[in-house]
Amino acid sequence: MSGKEDTCVPGDSGSPVIHFISGSSRWLFLLAVLGTALIAVFLFALGFLVTLVTIFTAITSLQLDVHTIKELLAVFIEIIDLFLVATVFYIIALGLYELFIAKAPLPGWLKICDLDDLKDKLLGLVIIALAVLILGETLTWDGTSSILAFGIAISAGIAAISGYIWVRH
Repeated sequence: MSGKEDTCVPGDSGSPVIHFISGSSRWLFLLAVLGTALIAVFLFALGFLVTLVTIFTAITSLQLDVHTIKELLAVFIEIIDLFLVATVFYIIALGLYELFIAKAPLPGWLKICDLDDLKDKLLGLVIIALAVLILGETLTWDGTSSILAFGIAISAGIAAISGYIWVRH
């Protein structure tokens, strides 16, 4: 014996059914990786196109008043939020590939050894996306709607995620 026995799975691990399931899981995760990567590519391309259209529209109908500039800033912040969401999908695709298919050439800051590492990266990006969302709303706030409730809801989400990360570490 090697001294290290597998105590997690009872029974015969040499079962043909187990081998089929474990062999098939690689293909299932490949579908998840490709699907998530396609979503990321689509969102990045969409964000780029919206950026081009927004800049073109701003230049062709140039207005140099503070209200218009604030609205333009809000649109740009929403575009950044779209890129952040695309980044989340991209990191999910890379993380699933790294965890279930093969090693990927990831940058040092994106080291993913297990599902907890992937969750930590994603939760951090969700917090940033929520912060960008509330920033965009405050820029376009017209004073008539109740931004306080929206801000409290976003803050509660950020606090819950932060609390979860803090308790785990």
